[in-house]
Amino acid sequence: MKVSVFFDKAINDLIYIPIYQVKYKKKYRSFSIASIEQTIDAIVDDHISLSRFGDGEFKWIHMTEQHSYEKESPELSNRLLEVMNSTDSRIQVALPQAFRDPTILTATKYWEREMGKYGKQWSNDPDPAKHYFNSSVTRPYMDLIDKSVAKYVFDKFKCYLRGKNVLMIEGDQTNFGKGNDLLDQAQNVTRLICPDRNAFESYQSIFSQAISQIKEKQIDLVLVALGPTATILAYDLAKETDKQIIDVGHMDIEYSWYLNGDTKRVPITGKAVNEAD
Repeated sequence: MKVSVFFDKAINDLIYIPIYQVKYKKKYRSFSIASIEQTIDAIVDDHISLSRFGDGEFKWIHMTEQHSYEKESPELSNRLLEVMNSTDSRIQVALPQAFRDPTILTATKYWEREMGKYGKQWSNDPDPAKHYFNSSVTRPYMDLIDKSVAKYVFDKFKCYLRGKNVLMIEGDQTNFGKGNDLLDQAQNVTRLICPDRNAFESYQSIFSQAISQIKEKQIDLVLVALGPTATILAYDLAKETDKQIIDVGHMDIEYSWYLNGDTKRVPITGKAVNEAD
């Protein structure tokens, strides 16, 4: 890490972590957010559809430049906010574990810094009267201090796929479930391959193709790994169809790290890993 980057980070920690602790901590923790275990239970036992929000989605909402794989735009921002505070019972929404309690995360300082820096924006976006699920259901390994949660989540998810016709909507470099057994118990996996970058620009085409595949392939369950586009697509598909739609995010990468026993974010051969050098 360059000295200037390290220095900037240290200064930001000194400024924004105290702001989080004093000004925003209580507000973040006032939101009703399920645990990771409660979230996977709801997916499997109650068959909920799920759209997930992480720090990236909050930054896309406020068009905070991220130099990421999806361009900021007012349309993307508005759609994400629409999903977050929808009252439609056909789709449930997940917020970051850090809002619930960042101290169980390996990146506690990162989250406290970011929640302090963007507190005025992020803490006003969710509806305090609404119950949310936990976005870390798809990140149950690398981000958690207690790694035992990962086995519970992955085992329950894999068993749930048994005998199902699955539609996997993903970027062209994602390769979700390839090279491991995460999807092996599904009866069949149909893949809808989308642009790896700026997928939201092709949203209408992706949505139309997904609807067609769900009908033609007699799909039981739809999994979506496509950044913020997945957050919106899960919401729209859940409203349009009677199928369960799950925004699965980084679950496949997390599972690969879990199988390998990795202790830091590393590249995975044949898969796009935007968080590893």
